[in-house]
Amino acid sequence: MKASELRLSVLVPAYNEEHSIQKTVEAIAAQRSHFADLEIVVINDGSKDQTGAIAKTLPVSYIEHPRNRGYGAALKTGLRAAQHDYILIVDADGTYPLEDIPRLAEHAGEYGMVVGARTGDSVHIPLVRRPAKWAITRLAEYLSGCKIPDLNSGFRIFRKQIALEFLPLFPDGFSFTTTITLAMLTNFHSVLFLPINYHRRVGKSSIHPIRDTINFTILIIRICAYFKPLNVFVPPALLLMLGGLAKGTRDYLVVGHVGVVAMLAAVVGFQMLFIGLLADLIDKRMKL
Repeated sequence: MKASELRLSVLVPAYNEEHSIQKTVEAIAAQRSHFADLEIVVINDGSKDQTGAIAKTLPVSYIEHPRNRGYGAALKTGLRAAQHDYILIVDADGTYPLEDIPRLAEHAGEYGMVVGARTGDSVHIPLVRRPAKWAITRLAEYLSGCKIPDLNSGFRIFRKQIALEFLPLFPDGFSFTTTITLAMLTNFHSVLFLPINYHRRVGKSSIHPIRDTINFTILIIRICAYFKPLNVFVPPALLLMLGGLAKGTRDYLVVGHVGVVAMLAAVVGFQMLFIGLLADLIDKRMKL
C-alpha cells in the first residue's frame, strides 16, 4: 500500500509540552498531502501548564485526562478514539523527525509494525540513560530471541486491530512501547526497524531513570514469561540443576555425603523447569 492510499490516525500524548505542542502538530499537519486522510489526536494527559489551552486552538481531535495518568494510558485513550486502522504514535517534545512520517508509512501495508529506530547519523540520547538502555535491550533480545535495534522508540506505525489484541497488556506508564514491541515480536508479527535521527528534546523530561529502568526490566521478564515462558524459566532452571549437581558431586567426594545447598539448588531447578513447561503448555493451549 502506498502512503497516498493510507488513512492514518496520529496519536500525540502530551504532558506539560507547552513549548513544543504547536510545532509538533504543525510538522505533522505538513505531511497531510502524502495521505488519503490524516487525523491528528492530541491526548492532554493532565498537563499543569498551557499545553491544553494551546492544543485546543489547533486543528486536532482533542482529548483531555483530568489528571496525569501516564504515557501508556494516554496512548490507550487515543487508540480507542482513533478513526483509522493505521496508527502512528509520536511524542510531542520535538525529538522525532516528523518529516520521516511518509517514509515509515510507505512500509505500513507490508508489516504489522514499522518502528523508527533511533540508530541514524544524529542521535541525542542522554549519556546517563545509555547503559541502562543497552542492558535492557540485550535482556529483551535474549528473552525474545529477536534482534531489536530500538526497543522503546516512541515513533512507530502499526495496525489498530493488532494493537487492540494486546490492549489488556499495555501498561499506563512509559512501558507501552516496550510492551508492544515484545508482544509483536513474540507473536510472530512482522516488524520493520527503519533508522531515524533523534533530536534533543524541548522542555524537561518526565522519565525517572532508576524507577523506570527497574519497571522496564520487570516488564520485559513478565511479557516474555507470558508469550515465551521457556525462554524465561529454562535457562535459570538448568543453571540451578547443574550447579546443584556440581556442588553435590564435590560434597560427596570431599565429605562423603551430599549437602543441603546442593539438594536445594537441584530441587528448585527441577521445580522451575516444570513451572516453565506448564506455562508453555498453557500458552500453547490458549492459542489453539
